[in-house]
Amino acid sequence: MTLRVPKEKTYVKIKTISSVIIGYIHIISGSRILDYLNSQNKKFIAVTDTEVYPLNSGSKNDLTISGKNEVVFLNVEDIEMITESEEKEIKE
Repeated sequence: MTLRVPKEKTYVKIKTISSVIIGYIHIISGSRILDYLNSQNKKFIAVTDTEVYPLNSGSKNDLTISGKNEVVFLNVEDIEMITESEEKEIKE
């Protein structure tokens, strides 16, 4: 038998020193984003269905993951700001 912790998919905007990341984090139902970040003993969080916008367009040798990504693993120590956001409508 597998026990699962109920989680909420929360749409967020995250600013780091090098980029803005928009996507979903998955937090325990009823908890706050800050509690989720502070509980991460592995220091990385998964951000899913992301769009990454680089702030600094440096040299051609920079490793960038700009654009759409299925998942980005983000070091919580790199987060400068985070806010819960309303989902935008996706028009296809």
